[in-house]
Amino acid sequence: MARTQKTSDYLEKLRSKGYTKYNDLLSLYNKWEEDLDIKSFTNFIDLIWKEKDNIKPKYLGENTYNNFRGIAFEEFCFDLLNKLVKEIEDKNIIELFWNTKILTEEFYIFENGHFKKYPKYKAIDIAIGKREDNLIHPLIIISCKIWQSTNWLDEDRTILDNIRNRYPNVLGYSLCMSLSVPPVSLISSQRTGLRVFDLSKDSKLDEFIGGIKEVLTEVKKNVR
Repeated sequence: MARTQKTSDYLEKLRSKGYTKYNDLLSLYNKWEEDLDIKSFTNFIDLIWKEKDNIKPKYLGENTYNNFRGIAFEEFCFDLLNKLVKEIEDKNIIELFWNTKILTEEFYIFENGHFKKYPKYKAIDIAIGKREDNLIHPLIIISCKIWQSTNWLDEDRTILDNIRNRYPNVLGYSLCMSLSVPPVSLISSQRTGLRVFDLSKDSKLDEFIGGIKEVLTEVKKNVR
């Protein structure tokens, strides 16, 4: 698996190209990395958004700029969850994975006198589970998108459905910083069990973390 790009990689691109507000972004980045506070993170992505016309296309192309914001959100959520896992889990029962692939199906096709296996995977932003050889068995899957649209929410729901074919008890979360979907799409997704959180809203981050903590605590308690 290729190394996941980090926020610092994009900041380095800005620095190397002489972006004038690099130090401002770096200071905000260091702050949310240190305190893992949603308000600090919001200040960071707000500045990136305000500077979009100055950053694009001189310093970052359109896709790279969008990836920059998306990776920052993934990293914030990953670091937050990593801290939580370390606080709760002390027996190596579960692991946290960033930018990983989960096996959803396996097909066996008879070719040239023997059966050949064709695996099918789904890419997941963040997963909590356990590695067994080359497989990652998920307990929780988490999608992270700065801006959540109807199409992306439908995609998150489809991925959860596909993974549940193999892991029926897996929990699915869809996290964002701006939720722009009609009520019918939100209700439809939630009815499948997908848990949707707009972390820009008051108390939603605490609600999300509380739910994850409850699951991890229960897992730890049931391990013999």
